[in-house]
Amino acid sequence: MTKLTSGGVDLDDVGPLRSSIDLLDDLPALRARMDEDGYLFLPGYLDRDEVLAARAEIMRRLVEGGAALPGGRPAPDLPSRLHTELTRDNAPLDHVLYGGRMVTFYERFLAEPIRHYDFTWLRAVPPGRGTLPHADSVFMNRGTTAALYTAWTPLGDIDTTLGGLIVLPGSHRLRAVRYDYGTRDVDVTCSNVTEDDPFDGTISHDPRALAERLGIRWLTAGFRAGDLLTFTPFTVHASLDNRGEVFRLSSDSRYQPASLPADERWVGPNPSAHGPASKLAYIC
Repeated sequence: MTKLTSGGVDLDDVGPLRSSIDLLDDLPALRARMDEDGYLFLPGYLDRDEVLAARAEIMRRLVEGGAALPGGRPAPDLPSRLHTELTRDNAPLDHVLYGGRMVTFYERFLAEPIRHYDFTWLRAVPPGRGTLPHADSVFMNRGTTAALYTAWTPLGDIDTTLGGLIVLPGSHRLRAVRYDYGTRDVDVTCSNVTEDDPFDGTISHDPRALAERLGIRWLTAGFRAGDLLTFTPFTVHASLDNRGEVFRLSSDSRYQPASLPADERWVGPNPSAHGPASKLAYIC
């Protein structure tokens, strides 16, 4: 695999994600793989045509809203990577993420009725640096984390030039990740302490140094529309830099058993997300 970068840092050794599509009908083996690796990569599991229809609708809205030029290049001076407004009343995207094969997978995997977070993380990433290493627990640990899973869905074909997700396999089992870092809450502050460098949710600003410190190799793939990558809230991941010329489109969506409590920041008709209503301050 050619030299890749994340956050502007060269990654010396990036390996391939392990496919689990062959285990799809063996649920005990599939769950054991998740326990072992902290992720499941299911290439081609979703309906490719449905994913491409969702992509077409997103691109239409980006162009119509002036964020993208025809052909997928970002408009000049585009500031944002997270376009949550594009998820509203978006029937093709809703079908991919909250119906069809996605729901079937999580209902089978969790062996009970599921609920999904109502907030959809839609990422339209222009050329530039990728997302820094983090685990999802620090952003959504006010509900269950024992049976909460993220689905990272490439909305189109994403080769390593456009730069998809990278994962540190087995990181979810490390004490330094699961407890020392993973129990923090990005929306909690100490009211009696002035922080020079407030916690932003990242576990490191140097993905290469992090991999070396943890003794784990980053993994990725050349993703195609229809692929599904799902992982635990304690699995450390990041994204490669987008070294192409067009938007990289993907989404993050979350699923859990309907019987368990959900993080209130991400559910309901108008989730508070990381807004003022979500902030908690304690005396430390």
